Amino acid sequence: MSPHIRKNTLVDQVAHELRQMILTGEVQPGEFLPTRKELAAQFGVGLSTVHEAIQALSAVGMLESRPGKGTWVREDTLDTLIHPAAVQTRLGELNARQVYEARFVIEVALTEFAAERAAPEDIERIWDAVKAMEATVADDETFVEADLEFHLAVARAGHNELLEQFYHLSRKLLSEVIIEMIKLPDVKQDSIRLQRAIAQAIEQHDPHRARQTAIGHMEYVDHLLAAWD
Repeated sequence: MSPHIRKNTLVDQVAHELRQMILTGEVQPGEFLPTRKELAAQFGVGLSTVHEAIQALSAVGMLESRPGKGTWVREDTLDTLIHPAAVQTRLGELNARQVYEARFVIEVALTEFAAERAAPEDIERIWDAVKAMEATVADDETFVEADLEFHLAVARAGHNELLEQFYHLSRKLLSEVIIEMIKLPDVKQDSIRLQRAIAQAIEQHDPHRARQTAIGHMEYVDHLLAAWD
């Protein structure tokens, strides 16, 4: 192994788990983390490891601690992007076109990476989401959840933590867009058809085809945006 490359330390691993708790909404902005003793027991590590992981996330502005008070997620960690009450306002500020362009870059890359890196369990999660979409066509709310789960499964299958975190940051914005778009004619069936094509390309580990199907999906979204406007 190169001397410049090191294995992930326990501190790195605990910091990763804490980031995931925040980014997936398990712990919301303003909420306290479990005590350090509880976290140490949960992760099977020492108190010093938890302390260093919390310090690392505090240094980048995700957490804040006070002696005798505990450690909490900073209000501004994710709130400016994904606070539910601000979604519509934020969409207006960002411009739907900007959201689309960001999604295009992230989702095409993640889909290509997923075709290269997906493990069998990743592929199973992707197909489970497609089947859930097919089973919930009559229920808008559960259909949207299944659609979001498909995107999340693809993001995880790409095995790029930073890109996956970008997906989590945009998840609430994306859900609002999907809710509006599925009101347009034939969108649910078209979405299922396109997601199935993506799932097949990933299952066959064909990065080129995966990229092309993802681009086709995003071009369809672009068409819907024009109709929505």
